[in-house]
Amino acid sequence: MLKLFMTFAKIGFLAFGGGWSIIGIIQSTVLSNNWLTPQQFKEILSVAQMTPGPVFLNLATYLGLKMYGIKGAILNSFSVLVAPITFTTIFFLIRNKVSNKLINALKFGVIFLIILTIQSLALRIDNAFQIILILLAFILFTKTKIDPIYIILLSGIIGYFLF
Repeated sequence: MLKLFMTFAKIGFLAFGGGWSIIGIIQSTVLSNNWLTPQQFKEILSVAQMTPGPVFLNLATYLGLKMYGIKGAILNSFSVLVAPITFTTIFFLIRNKVSNKLINALKFGVIFLIILTIQSLALRIDNAFQIILILLAFILFTKTKIDPIYIILLSGIIGYFLF
C-alpha cells in the first residue's frame, strides 16, 4: 500500500497542466507494476472520465479501492492531494516575501498565453460579421455592467444561427 501511495504522490508532484497531461505517466506506471491490465486501465479511465471530479483523483481512488479496499481508496486519494497541499502550504508561509514578485511574473505568462489564444482564434476569422460580433462582445464586456455569462450565451446563440 505504501508503494502505491508513494507512486501516486510522486506523480501528483509532476501533474502540472492537470490530470490529462499525465495520463501517459499513470498508464505506464500502473501497467509496468502490473496493477492493471491495459484493458482494465482503459475501462477505469472511461469511468474516471465520466465520474465527477478530477480524472487523476478518480483513477487513484479506484486503483486504491481495487487493490486494498476502502483503506486503499482513502489513502491513495490522499496521495494525489499531497502535492497541492504542500505547494499551498509553502506559498502561504512565504506569500508576503515573494507574492508580489510572483504575481507580477505570472502576469506576463498569463498575458502571453492570452495573446497566443487570441492569435490562434484570429486565424479562424473568415468574414467581417465575425469581427463585428467580436468587437460588439468586447464593447459589452468593457463598457456595460451586463453579466459576462449573458454576453457569452448571446454570442453563442448568434454564432450558432449565423455560422
